Amino acid sequence: MDKVMRTSTGIPGLDKMLEGGLPSRTITLLSGSCGSGKSTFAMQFLHYGAKYCNEPGVYVTLEEDPDTLIRNMTLFGWDIEGLMRQKKLLIVKPEVYKFDSIKQIIANAIEKIHAKRLVVDSYSVMLTYFRDPYEVRNGLVQLDRAIRKMSATALVISDITDNSVTFSTTGVEEFIVDGVIVLHLVKDRENPYQYSSRGMTIRKMRATPHSLDLHKFAIGSHGIDIVGHGPHTTEMQMRQPDKHPETHKKRKKKKKEDGRQVDPASVVNVSDLKHGAHHGSSHFGHL
Repeated sequence: MDKVMRTSTGIPGLDKMLEGGLPSRTITLLSGSCGSGKSTFAMQFLHYGAKYCNEPGVYVTLEEDPDTLIRNMTLFGWDIEGLMRQKKLLIVKPEVYKFDSIKQIIANAIEKIHAKRLVVDSYSVMLTYFRDPYEVRNGLVQLDRAIRKMSATALVISDITDNSVTFSTTGVEEFIVDGVIVLHLVKDRENPYQYSSRGMTIRKMRATPHSLDLHKFAIGSHGIDIVGHGPHTTEMQMRQPDKHPETHKKRKKKKKEDGRQVDPASVVNVSDLKHGAHHGSSHFGHL
């Protein structure tokens, strides 16, 4: 039996549960409700690959402003702008609303920095470009085929509501992708109207035996840690994930820097990607 190649998530504890990481050149659906940690998870995945694995990454944001995303992620001590200047990380915000155009932009962005990792945030927004469920399924199949051809390992974010019985916006996406990781906000046992912690479930991961248990995690000053596995997490931080002293200090410091502008040189010109960063055919062009 051939050995399955793995791509490290960069999240302490999670790689161990996945036998080394996500299967390479696959698509994993990252689902969760508002505030569950999806964007942090996704950027940690890209940051780790770019800084420690020499694997450039592309973050396609269809909703959040790139400058805001960069500032938020800098709170974890991640030098996002530095990696972008080194062409190890690219953040793209398409200003188009057609799926075929977005596919082209993604393809050109991956080609531009020879990316090995990709995040699409979020597929829920992309679904608004389709008219019916058949187009949704066909679109994700096309995206899946194209990413495999480009040897990229991808996270596709999906926004779901609390206590959702499906793991995606339409309930279709989870059957097409290779893996599904669900982030939860865990309610307090004594007060069901309050959330006491965050949790993570590996619902599906092809070629990977895994637990279906709920694994608690915290978002601290270094990003996401699985409780009991990460070097930075304690049970007290788990109970109060948003009150980490180092994070609080950094937030106070950032308030004084709100007027600071993100280096324009570190943000990609989407119009260049739309018309092709490189001449020649794109992997998406044949779909």
